[in-house]
Amino acid sequence: MKDFEGYKKKLRYTLKKAGYEKDDISAFIKYASNLDVQNLPIIFNYEHFSQLVGYQDIFVLQLSNSNDNYKEFHIPKKNGGFRVIDEPLPSLKEIQTWILQNILVPASKQKVSLQSKAFMPKINIRDNAKFHRGQKKVVCLDIKDFFPSIKYYHVYSLFKGLGYSKGVSTLLSRLCTYKECLPQGAPTSPMLSNMIMLEFDNKLFSFCREKKLRYTRYADDITISGNDIIVPEIISYVNKLLKEYGFRINEKKTKVLGRGTCQHVTGITVNQKLQASRQYRMKVRQEIYYIHKYGLLGHMSRANFKGSPTYYLHHLIGKLNFILMVNSKDEKAKRDLEFLKLLDNN
Repeated sequence: MKDFEGYKKKLRYTLKKAGYEKDDISAFIKYASNLDVQNLPIIFNYEHFSQLVGYQDIFVLQLSNSNDNYKEFHIPKKNGGFRVIDEPLPSLKEIQTWILQNILVPASKQKVSLQSKAFMPKINIRDNAKFHRGQKKVVCLDIKDFFPSIKYYHVYSLFKGLGYSKGVSTLLSRLCTYKECLPQGAPTSPMLSNMIMLEFDNKLFSFCREKKLRYTRYADDITISGNDIIVPEIISYVNKLLKEYGFRINEKKTKVLGRGTCQHVTGITVNQKLQASRQYRMKVRQEIYYIHKYGLLGHMSRANFKGSPTYYLHHLIGKLNFILMVNSKDEKAKRDLEFLKLLDNN
């Protein structure tokens, strides 16, 4: 009897910490059951979460309330300028990875649209492009500042919608955001963005289906294609819908591609057969031609490439693998890849 009273006391404390005002064990069971049926981990409070991730609770609280847990660096963009990457420090990154694997991935099965093609298991950039092959017109739109536009309240609403208490949702949201938005560099950010865009994706898909158009989204790249597109109507609707969710179009990157032009979807040509862009393929072939002509070290010297020969070879091998991922029948790319692998082995 004494042990039972002690257990009840712990339950009352847990319920209170989880945000329940009622001293009601049925509410406790209902909370747990709602998460369990979704195959999500049951988390009652920050102490419980800390035990699950293997860190002291005071340390987890410090991580969630500090802005000093990221390292900022810059990656040059293809078209000039730099992309800011905020990489979490190892301990926070480990906790974020736990959240990704144990909460976000299981929840994504029901909370990510089929039209969302980025960051999903067994789906790649080719799967996004193939939906738009052989269409009369392709409209490509870009969401401006995608990750920074996804705010803390978006993330909190997501975790709360999954069934977590106010306190747990607050904790998880603070661990997954930086300066009140999604950090580009955290392992949780890509999947969170997909889940938060679910309602947007569903609305735009329904609109396009009524117009007999095709729609996919690859992270911040929106692609709509079809044989009977009224372009101003499409752009106006997407712009209006994005604003409803706190986003906006990057007008500088808007493209309307007719059948007579080279139609590119996320870097892949979709006019007839899928191909990496001609410009991309020719640039790679040019580099391999110079390796044949001057030798690997000679070409690197002429090109003023400062990295190691191994790094440079692996860089080119990665480009050829991309070309073959898009079109596995590219015989020239196959021969070039064999040549580079031979150099790498030697």
